[in-house]
Formats: sequence, structure tokens, C-alpha cells
Amino acid sequence: MPQQLSRSEPGSTKTREAFPVRARAPGKIILSGEHFVVLGAPAVAMAIDFYSEVEARPNDKSGVRIGVDVPLRFLAKSDRASRVIDSKSFLEPLRIAAEATLDRIDRPTQGVDLNVDCEIPIAAGLGSSASTTVAIISAVSKSLGGIYGGTIRFKRPSSVRPVKIQNGPLLLLCDTGIHHETKTLVGSVVKKSKTEKGHFRDHLAQAREISRGVLKALKTGDMEDLGSLMSLNHELLQRIGVSHPKLDRLVTAAKRAGALGAKLTGAGGGGCIVAVCSNTKSREKIARTLRRDGGTPYRISRDLHGVDAQFT
Repeated sequence: MPQQLSRSEPGSTKTREAFPVRARAPGKIILSGEHFVVLGAPAVAMAIDFYSEVEARPNDKSGVRIGVDVPLRFLAKSDRASRVIDSKSFLEPLRIAAEATLDRIDRPTQGVDLNVDCEIPIAAGLGSSASTTVAIISAVSKSLGGIYGGTIRFKRPSSVRPVKIQNGPLLLLCDTGIHHETKTLVGSVVKKSKTEKGHFRDHLAQAREISRGVLKALKTGDMEDLGSLMSLNHELLQRIGVSHPKLDRLVTAAKRAGALGAKLTGAGGGGCIVAVCSNTKSREKIARTLRRDGGTPYRISRDLHGVDAQFT
């Protein structure tokens, strides 16, 4: 029998029973923007069909207990990946998210067991932490959330605008197997922006133009233009020092194999590239090329729904 969570309904003194809830939230790729968001430029991001799933099961004890299940293919990339999964640095934000949600719904002493199942590569620039956090929030409360489906334009501090597109690009993701720390990379870019103000002023202006062009290409369905702009974005990220030799090698290999364009996605320093393909036959050829070059390719599609939570 499910445990009770005595939660008042708005305008009522009645309480309702809290059953276990399973929530799912997508990962993401960044089509343009990346580090320049921190400096005020817009970014264009797309949700993809890699997911984090969380089951929240209320119990009669105080505190949050978390179980984590991550596919072995993502743990086998490096020894460091295993340490990340097992470390407090990975689990602590998840616990904080759950406890903050319990506080928000006025049940700070309610106990909850969380089972996290993440198929998104960890520390690869695909939003695994954000996806898992939002799935936890949604599963615990079934009323909060912050991961959109589809495609969005984002600009600091909190401007989020969904982008309507008719037909999304045919995409191929490729993981380098090299993991990174977003915080360190963002910090290095912010520091460099202060010591190289003239260069970064030009970089920021170009980043804004690229994001505007990406939005236009998505709306008009001009995939060749989208690919060219994504490649320009990669060159810009190279110039600010956040790429990696393997990322550059895979981007070059993808384009030589027929990709309309390719770029790193996320913070850089490792992680993944994303390539725009002209058709499914071309995508298969590019995937074979990237695999030969030491990458792990994935055929991805847009996620249109965002976070979803259902009673189990």
C-alpha cells in the first residue's frame, strides 16, 4: 500500500494520497551559443530522445534516499566517469533538488525513495544533470518542472522562448568518450573574457549573429545554412579555447564524410559533437566514419514533449 503524503489542495482542507510517480525528462544538444550565453548572447538548444527517468516513492521515514542506475557503456569510458557516478558531487545536487521540492510543497519531513535511471552520457555536454534534476522535481511534486521539449531560444537571465519549426534537422550525435567539468570550462571562459575584452567583444557579436541565423534556418528549413552556421559556431568555440583535438578531428571527419555541418555541443573540453545530415543514407556513412575515428555515434531525434510525470 502506498504511503500517504498529506497535502492540502488549494482552497480545500482535504488531503490527497501520494502514489509513486515516474517522471522522464530529455537531454539536450546546443545548436549555437554555448559559453557566450554567460556573456549575454542568445543560445539555441534542442531536446533530444535521450532520457533520465526517476521514480519517486514516498515512505514513512524522514530523508531522501537515492539509487542510481547508469548504463555500463557510459561508465566504461574512463575511470574518472566511475568516480563521478559514485561521488558525493554527483548525488548531492539530486538530494538537494528533492529536499527543496519537499520544502516547496510544505512537507520538509516527508521521506522519499528515488530511483534514478539515466541513459544520457554523463559529463558529455548533453544535460544529464539538468535532466535528472528536473525529473526528480517533477516526480516528487508532479507540479514543478523546467525542461522543455522541442527547441528553445534562451538568453540570460531567464528569457526562454519556444521555437516553432516545421521539420527538424536530421542529426547524428557522436561521443568522444572524454569527460569534462562544465564549471571549470565556464570559469576559464569568463576569466578570458575579462583579460581579452577586445577579442571577446567581436566573438560575442559573432555568436549573436550565428544564433539569429540558426533560428532563421530552423524556421525556413534551410538545413545547408544551419550546417554552415553550426560549423562557424564550432570555429568560434575553438578560438576561445574550449574545444579538444578529438572534438576537432570528429567534426572534420563528419564534414568530409558528407555532413552539412558539425560542432561540439555543450561546454567543450570533450563530450560530444552533433552533425547535420542531408539524408538517412548520408547519416549512416557519417556514422561509420566517426566510429572508425574512435567516436561512438548515436542517431538522435528531437523530443517534442519535455518532462513527463505519471502515477505508477
